[in-house]
Amino acid sequence: MEKITFILICHFGLEKVLKTEVKRLGLELGEVTDGEVKAIGTLFDIPRLNFNLRTSERVMIEISTFKATVPDELLENAKKCEIEKYVPVDGEFLITKANQDKNSILKSSQANQKTVKKAFVERLKKVYNTSILTESRGKYPFRVKFNKNICSIRLDTTGDSLHKRGYRIKSGLAPIEETLAAALIKLTDFNKDKILIDPFCGSGTIPIEAAMIASNIPPSVDRAFVSETWDVIPKEAWKEARKEALSNINQERLNMKDIKIFGFDIDSNMIKIAEDNAKRADVSQMIHFETCAVKDFANMKCIENLTNGIILSNPPYGERLEDKDKVVPIYKDLKYSYDNLNKNDKTFDMHIITSFEDAIKYLGKESKNRKLYNGMIKTYLYSYLCN
Repeated sequence: MEKITFILICHFGLEKVLKTEVKRLGLELGEVTDGEVKAIGTLFDIPRLNFNLRTSERVMIEISTFKATVPDELLENAKKCEIEKYVPVDGEFLITKANQDKNSILKSSQANQKTVKKAFVERLKKVYNTSILTESRGKYPFRVKFNKNICSIRLDTTGDSLHKRGYRIKSGLAPIEETLAAALIKLTDFNKDKILIDPFCGSGTIPIEAAMIASNIPPSVDRAFVSETWDVIPKEAWKEARKEALSNINQERLNMKDIKIFGFDIDSNMIKIAEDNAKRADVSQMIHFETCAVKDFANMKCIENLTNGIILSNPPYGERLEDKDKVVPIYKDLKYSYDNLNKNDKTFDMHIITSFEDAIKYLGKESKNRKLYNGMIKTYLYSYLCN
């Protein structure tokens, strides 16, 4: 089967985490750039990637890459794209997005979208020997990206972003994305036997993603994808990929009675939302949620006999609060509880993602940090390690 180059999108700073996922799925790795990992596979890998990737936002096929500095150059090169490999004569093809960096001459998203659409219309009319394209069946969303005058045309196989797992119907203000939460967990030494505590759990994303990782539940196996209707991908490929993903679930860990994942939040309404979300994700039996202020979580009865593990959380950091002065007491309370939790030879590492500039002033000097982007917000993952 013909080889395909996939472009896998992720949050800036998490490319290495995504690379590890790709390797585990058995695909050959290609070039890695900011927020993108390329992988080499076949059409049969489209369902596998979409079902199983936890840290990628989107799975796209690289159609063509070429230089374009004027509209005619973009038009003529786009005409050479063999989109008929995927788009049938009656397929609905859209140019859903165009991004241009500041170093590219063709800077108008709208103009670039129109030019590529025109090129595709002309090509398909010629290839299919028709004067009319009905665009009445399926959806084939293309994206255009310019980087230093190099145009990359991609076909999106995912549709709605992969962070939309389907379990989080309700959430709080500015919740962390599921894909980012999964990546943060993978940046720690969390495993199926490890304790994990989130003292600012909100709608439960971090504990739920941890439970799914611990039991190896595929993150997106129950949702739909735009490419499921494409003729070019056999229905059997989707069926087999779904069967394979479900067969890898660790039923023993899923049904274990010892709870090792905990989510606390000061807002009882958020705890109820988190519990409902966990039920939809089929991991409610793996997580203990409870209403608790951050200053008190170290003394909660449910964790009093636990001796080591991980604290991983996404506390408020100003962008989510009108008054940034309210953030300082929160970080002071977190430091107090963390120190209290690690008394009596307990060893809990702590990992905090935040853009609060004075975080380490109140949490103390970190063991290490990693720069990440939560959407457009530059953040840091501060790690405090006991060993």
